[in-house]
This record gives sequence, C-alpha cells and structure tokens, in this order.
Amino acid sequence: MMAPILFGLLLAGAATCLILAFKGHSPVRKRLQTRLHPEQGLIRVEEQSPILPAGFVKSCEEKLGIEKESPKFKEIKRALAQAGFHRDRDVAVLVGLKLGLALALPIMCLPWVLGRPWSKGFMIAALYLLLVAGFYLPSLVLSRLVASRQKRIREALPDALDLMVVCVEAGQGLNAAMKRVAEEMQRTEPTLAAEILQVNLEIGAGAEREQALRHLAERTGVEEVSSLCNILIQSDRFGTSIAQALKVQSETLRTTRRQKLEELAAKTPVKLVFPLLMFIFPAILVVILGPAAIRISENLLK
Repeated sequence: MMAPILFGLLLAGAATCLILAFKGHSPVRKRLQTRLHPEQGLIRVEEQSPILPAGFVKSCEEKLGIEKESPKFKEIKRALAQAGFHRDRDVAVLVGLKLGLALALPIMCLPWVLGRPWSKGFMIAALYLLLVAGFYLPSLVLSRLVASRQKRIREALPDALDLMVVCVEAGQGLNAAMKRVAEEMQRTEPTLAAEILQVNLEIGAGAEREQALRHLAERTGVEEVSSLCNILIQSDRFGTSIAQALKVQSETLRTTRRQKLEELAAKTPVKLVFPLLMFIFPAILVVILGPAAIRISENLLK
C-alpha cells in the first residue's frame, strides 16, 4: 500500500522541481504580451502571475543557498560561464535539474527495485545511491563541458595570437585586431571567436579594457588566457609594445604545448608495462613454453 503512495509523492516532487527549473521570464514572451493602453495610447506589459508565490521561491533559494550575489550563486555561475552558459537563469536550471534527477532516477527504478527479492535495507541503500547519482550527474556533465570547451580554447589560442600579431604589426589597434581575429576565426574556432568578440562588445559598451580582459579570463578559466590578459593589461598600463608581448606569449604557448607532448610521449613506455604483463607476456609464454611442457608431460607419462 505504501509503494504507490511513495511513487506518487516522488513523481510530484520531480515534476515540481522541473517546473521550477524551466520557469523564467523570457524577453520574447514579454514583447509578445505587450498591449496598447486603450485610454492613454501607451505601451504596457501585462504581467502574469507566477506559478509559485515569490515568497516561496525566495525561501527555497535561501534554503538552497543560491540567492543572487551569494558565494554559491557566483561559483555556479562561473562554472556555467566556463561551459558557455552566461544567463543568470541557467543557475536555477542547473539546480532544478539536480533536484529533478535526484527524484527522477529513484522514481524510474522504483518498480524494478520493489520487484526484486531484496531486503528493505538494501532497497533503501539502492534508492539512496540512485538519488545521489541523479543529484551529481548534472555537475559531472557540466565539468565535462567545461573541460571540452577549455581544451578547444587552449588549442586555438596560439593561432589567434599569430593572427593578432599580424594585425597589430599592420598598424591596427588592439581592439580592431581582436575584432578582426574574431571575424576570421568565426568558422574554424567559434568558441574562442565568441569570447574575443564579447571583449570588444564590453569595451564598446563603455567598460575599460582591463576590466573586459579580466572578465575574459574569468569566463574561460584557462590559465593561458589568464596569462595573456595579464600581459595585455601590463602592456597597456606601461606603454610597452603589444606586438612583442603577443609574440613572446605565442612562442611560450607553443613551447609549453611541445613540452606537454614530450612528457606524454615519455610516459608511454611506463603505461605499456601493465598491458604487456597482463595480456601479451602470458600469450608469449604459452607459445614458447607450450611445446616444451607438452614434451615433458609425454616423457613423464612413458
């Protein structure tokens, strides 16, 4: 009797979490809701009542520690930005997915678990493991997305620096050079091109170049990009040659990449020891010692 009730409660909780995750105020929806005031002829937006009371939503955010400007909110937002998600609403989506999957996995596996001849303690432990796996699964996917995006940026950075050096030596300023590099790399490396273009947009909107470059380093989370931003900030502050600084940084990146490849190549023999001992060496022993063992056994049996 308790199993259907538990199943219904978990299903309702999962549906509530998913609704909270994907609930938001879309700018397109607001524009579509725009109406003309019948008396004054002014444009107004008809506000819709939220799905849940604002006080309840705020209380949930405080309980989860994801209210705006909180350390946890900033940490999640930084990780999402490094994965390519820059909206504030994405934080609520991620938290909602974590809570929803934490309830959805036990719900989906509940009939299978209850149909097994297991003890109650083992069933509770299995459901708890599914809950934990569902809660941490979005974080694992997010970390993989961050690592993949950072790898693409890291691999495309030396080529972008070479193009930027050519543009700067041709007489263009740093902002114009970054814009030209972003346009040239839009098809081949859209991730890095979008980040460089975002820097130009921030500068065009009135932000200082130093602040825009620091935002770039924070959004990407790549050590090489952070080092490049620091070099550009120092060159801009002290008036040194930007082209020379970019050349030095490009050579440093290529040297670092070559050293990492050499390090991986040096580790290859050590990594091959275990497959050789586990799979190849036993087969060689069978081929070499097999005939001798057969002859010895035949001689002993005579």
